[in-house]
Amino acid sequence: MTLATWIQKCEDDLDIKWLAINSSPKLIPYLETNPDLIDWYMLSTNSVAIELLKKNKNCIHWSNICLNPHPDAIGLIRNHHEHYIDKWTNKHRRIPYDMMLSWENLSQNPSAIEFLEEYPFNELWSVQEPPYDPQQDDPDYAGNVYFENVVPDYQIDWTLMSQNANGLQLLQKNPKKIMWDSFSNNTDQHAIEVLRENHDKINWYWLSQNPEAMDVLESNLENINWPQLSKNPNAIPLLEANPEKIDWTYLSANPNAIELLESNIDKIDWRWLCKNPNASHLLETHIEKVYDKLDWQWLSANPCIFI
Repeated sequence: MTLATWIQKCEDDLDIKWLAINSSPKLIPYLETNPDLIDWYMLSTNSVAIELLKKNKNCIHWSNICLNPHPDAIGLIRNHHEHYIDKWTNKHRRIPYDMMLSWENLSQNPSAIEFLEEYPFNELWSVQEPPYDPQQDDPDYAGNVYFENVVPDYQIDWTLMSQNANGLQLLQKNPKKIMWDSFSNNTDQHAIEVLRENHDKINWYWLSQNPEAMDVLESNLENINWPQLSKNPNAIPLLEANPEKIDWTYLSANPNAIELLESNIDKIDWRWLCKNPNASHLLETHIEKVYDKLDWQWLSANPCIFI
């Protein structure tokens, strides 16, 4: 058993969809022991599950694996895409819907930049107008479902790319595509410098939760969004200096706020604490008293439930 002792008695309360995105490496032995708890749709996004996904390619949800930052996941994506490019060279039909990749999800994946530079558009979403001879397709076409009315996302989503920490080079090649609101949440140090140079374009709501932007925030206290700052793991000293401005709900999920939360137990939002990966001992100590205040979806995804 890899679940923490304090959570074992509540095992039936775990949400298997949210459990599948838990980032603890100990998730996989647990799921292999309990295969009925595997949700392949959500697990496809999880980098710690890459070996399990590679062994079960028929279970992969191809849209969701586009969110998976593991380098081997990108390799699977590339092979999958190139396989269908070869298979539908003449574009007789659209790729089966359940086999489609998601350019929206790829746009926020920090490991997908090279792939997107090579394939900024999904060439496989379009369909040739009938008539066509079904026999000219591969034999395994029979039984596949095609959704001719569905138009999937088929190109880079620049709003999501703008906040991608590895996307700066691609953004600099396409400066008119930068979406400054989401770019304000980009944690790349060079992105922070670009924001300094474009002070009037900063979205302070998003910048306030950006852990790499503390120097900019400390120089512009009047612009800070304090609830969002309460989420910022690098903002604890600034929050301690301004306790009246703390949003205790958001602070409860802040992984670096444990000491501050321990000193203010009465202010903890127990639902949001379920998001906090460093809150195991607080949850263990108080679980019986606050059981009805817990969020079992968020807690299922929290690596602190494993030992």
